[in-house]
Amino acid sequence: MGSDRSSRVIERVIADIYARLGEPITIDDMAHSATYSKSQFVRIFKRAIGAPPGQFVTSARIQEAQRLLLTTSLSVTEIAERVGYSSLGSFGTKFKSTVGLSPTAFRDTADYTEAVSGTNRRKRP
Repeated sequence: MGSDRSSRVIERVIADIYARLGEPITIDDMAHSATYSKSQFVRIFKRAIGAPPGQFVTSARIQEAQRLLLTTSLSVTEIAERVGYSSLGSFGTKFKSTVGLSPTAFRDTADYTEAVSGTNRRKRP
């Protein structure tokens, strides 16, 4: 991942991203937290992770949304808010472009699979 300092900084930034998924997270905030310039931070992050920080944040949010869709009975609107989207439309568009299904279709597919297999993973948080 590079130098020990940059490795520790990137690990700390990633932990912060996961802790703040429901909040606005900007590249400027991440760079400031890492004590790097914005361009230096983006370069170091991309080299260490293989993706730019903005793409990483989006991916983390969509992964958490998938987990919540599969394991809770929260509404799609509640899930969108929990993973940092203030607009249900933006969330639905980004989810579908990433996953290939709308959030509701993703959950419905999981419900069908559970019904066929006889399992039920969903719990109310």
